[in-house]
Amino acid sequence: MSKKKKDWKTEKERLLRLDREERRKEYRRQDFISLDKIKTWREENRANDKEEGKETGGGGLTDKVSLYKGDITVLEVDAIVNAGTKDTSEPATLNPDTSYSYWVMA
Repeated sequence: MSKKKKDWKTEKERLLRLDREERRKEYRRQDFISLDKIKTWREENRANDKEEGKETGGGGLTDKVSLYKGDITVLEVDAIVNAGTKDTSEPATLNPDTSYSYWVMA
């Protein structure tokens, strides 16, 4: 095993042992956004539903999906997956001016 791979695995193990607050100290940026600060699809539309007199039930996909417009690199998530281009030979860019769609996994 190469030294680089061993160092990567050692660092991964170290980070996984940290609790949330200790891990946050390791972030390059402290202006991160945790997912609990982003409304779910249902929460976002709840005000509209009340105005229109619609009753919404609980559970389902609308409680698991959030829409976020902004710099996705500040989100406190486990992974960001580019689903916006069919050409996988081009590297994914995180340009906020480009209209790509991303799956953000927590």
